[in-house]
Amino acid sequence: MVRGIATDSNRYKHKKRNDEKWLCEDMLVWKRYVEKYIDNLRPNDEKEINKSVKKGKKKMLTVSRVFEILILGVFGSITLITGIYMLLKGNFVLGVPLAIIGAIFVIALILNEKYR
Repeated sequence: MVRGIATDSNRYKHKKRNDEKWLCEDMLVWKRYVEKYIDNLRPNDEKEINKSVKKGKKKMLTVSRVFEILILGVFGSITLITGIYMLLKGNFVLGVPLAIIGAIFVIALILNEKYR
């Protein structure tokens, strides 16, 4: 794109080209390309803009969300796996309640993340 840049301090004097002029023209062309590209990326509808803003807020990692993930996710998964293991071993007294509690915690985590 750049037509008049000097190479090794040679300035194409025989053609009387001004390197700064050519560079400025090329920079203006690049600026137009970038502006068109940005305009094409920008959503036209305000509903789309509001959706994109809401999505950014949804992904924030707060202290309460960390505790929810730890308690519901980690504790629920461990409880569910322990309950299933106990059921497979034949201990129905502990296996059934642990499996139910673990399943409830995992389902609560999934629903919490989906409808947040």
